[in-house]
Amino acid sequence: MKKKLLSLLLALCFVMALVPMTAFAEGTSVDNWDGTADTSWYTDHKTDTEYHFTTAEQLAGLAQLVNDKTASVSFEGKTIYLDNDLDLSGIQWTPIGNGDNFVRHFAGTFDGQHHKIMNLYHHYTGDELVRNGLFGVVSDGGTLKNLLVIDADIASNDGSLLAGILADWVNGGTVENCYTSGKIENNVGSKFVGGLIGQCTWSTQVKGCGSDATVISTESNEDDVDTVGGLIGQWENSADSSSITDCWFGGSVSCNNIYSAVGGILGANFENFSGNKPGVIIKNCIVATKNITGAEPGNITWITAVVNTHVTDCIWPDTPPDGVTLDEEKYPDNKGNYLAVAKLVVDWDAGTASADPTFDQSSCGTAVSNFTSADVLAGLQTNAGAGVEWVAGIGHPTFVWDDNNIPADYTAVDAAIARATALDSSLYTNYSAVEDSINSVDRAKSKAQQTEVDAMAKAIEDAIAALQYKDADYTKVDAAIAKANALNKDNYKDFSGVEAAVNAVVRDKNITEQTEVDAMAKAIEDAIAALQYKDADYTKVDAAIAKANALNKDNYKDFTGVEAAVNAVIRGKNLTEQTEVDAMAKAIEDAIAALQYKDADYTKVDAAIAKANALNKNDYKDFSGVEAAVKAVVRGKNITEQSEVDKMAKAIEDAIAALEKKPASTKPGTSDKSPQTGDTSNLALWIALLFISGGAAIGTTVVSRKKKYNR
Repeated sequence: MKKKLLSLLLALCFVMALVPMTAFAEGTSVDNWDGTADTSWYTDHKTDTEYHFTTAEQLAGLAQLVNDKTASVSFEGKTIYLDNDLDLSGIQWTPIGNGDNFVRHFAGTFDGQHHKIMNLYHHYTGDELVRNGLFGVVSDGGTLKNLLVIDADIASNDGSLLAGILADWVNGGTVENCYTSGKIENNVGSKFVGGLIGQCTWSTQVKGCGSDATVISTESNEDDVDTVGGLIGQWENSADSSSITDCWFGGSVSCNNIYSAVGGILGANFENFSGNKPGVIIKNCIVATKNITGAEPGNITWITAVVNTHVTDCIWPDTPPDGVTLDEEKYPDNKGNYLAVAKLVVDWDAGTASADPTFDQSSCGTAVSNFTSADVLAGLQTNAGAGVEWVAGIGHPTFVWDDNNIPADYTAVDAAIARATALDSSLYTNYSAVEDSINSVDRAKSKAQQTEVDAMAKAIEDAIAALQYKDADYTKVDAAIAKANALNKDNYKDFSGVEAAVNAVVRDKNITEQTEVDAMAKAIEDAIAALQYKDADYTKVDAAIAKANALNKDNYKDFTGVEAAVNAVIRGKNLTEQTEVDAMAKAIEDAIAALQYKDADYTKVDAAIAKANALNKNDYKDFSGVEAAVKAVVRGKNITEQSEVDKMAKAIEDAIAALEKKPASTKPGTSDKSPQTGDTSNLALWIALLFISGGAAIGTTVVSRKKKYNR
């Protein structure tokens, strides 16, 4: 490590025995600063030993009282308590104590009670020597404790030689349990720049402090060299009690000057030309970031560069930042990483300082890769000083009071997420809102941001509460109703069950009530299944059977077709089978229609005709009645016309019965004797008559049949 002599000479400007003074104050308003100062809290209470601030204007009044060039009040022996958070609103701030170690410095106790001072703003460019931090100079036993400076914005481009967010310079004072964040930047060089304090001198003690500040040094001119530290820029003129204990740095440091000393905890401690100072004790500190870079990696240390090394129990990264390479040829002592602690060998005559290659930095602590490991926390807790309580923090250990770096309590968030993930997302129309609220959870929130974390939990709970179930699926219900509507209720004995089931359907059920909806569909289906068709109408069948039963089957040649049709009738058919029933009736009717009556009995007729033919018509006065009756016989009559046939027979019989024989002949040769057997002439006559009679009968029969079939 090399450093220009100019930087060392700048440090000597602050090697003076200093004398503090007392102070008074003025005041202003509350919480958000309006740019004014209020000193009323002090004006009438100059002898008080305690003051309580509730407004930013009162804080500005303190600066006004301490900075008064004619009657500066140092507040030595007095304590100021900050009772609530203040917002300096980004208005240009004048530091408390803008003088030096002789005048216009703060020598009292400022107890922030772990309150925040937010949005500190100081930008100045010029040759004047001004101060930059919340406090300019704290000296003569001045104490800053339990104070958090959040989101500071400081550009220290003035003619002063030091700049820090909490304080530019602490001389023989105490800083404990303090924290800073935001940015401090120097663009003109020749400064001691730190994220917490610019410079410490004499017996100053810094303990239990942390910083996430961004520390920037942009000047690259070799004649304008900065000394830059994550917590403290430079320490000069140490005393036996000078110490930095139980502190951490988690912010970032960048420096553009190849001659600048850059350290994560302390930029450097060169002491003075005589080299007779004891050096600063650095114990149980941790650099929990790799965001430390510089123009010359060889001039960067994770912890510090000091002449007299009293560094123990510290923790630092085991590898350099990404993109930084320390090759063995150029940096043979670094072993591929920044040095944790460089023991400086100073050549005051040459104005140079370099690292002692024989120094074993393992005596200073441990390099680690995981700052959240239980071992890291346990080591810090074991080696902690009195009153310091290390706890697990966000990304690295921190202090029990540091709500800004202690993880927020995500119990409510986790419970809400568990509740959300236990839900079946497929049941809801808007579950994406729940997913969005879960995806919006930021796990990096601190205890100080607990309200934001609680809001995350509430957002999830609200999204769950706003969930809307999907509608139940009424497809089966609608299908069942359509099925019911397609039915003709007049076909059924009782359709009221179906109508009741349809009317019982309740719409707008959600998906969790799907079983109820399905039950509605089933009720309709069951009612449909239970329907009974009305009976088919057997009136025609019964009429046809009655018609068949009214017939005398003996009158017909073949009645079996009718009997078969009647026997084929199936009872119990329903209305939907009416055509089958009607077909049964038709079958009977058709069988009846196909019946053929039996022929009428012409036996009597034939007997009567034979009887008539046996008579000798010449024996009778008038045989024409018989002949007419015989000729009137109509053949082909059926059994239903038997009476007519019988009448024909009777007509012949009656005609025969009505015959009157001729009187016996009185003429000679006549005789009324009958022909005698053996009389061949009469026999021939009878044979002739028989043939004539037979031919007539045959002719009559043929004619009768022809008429019948031609009807």
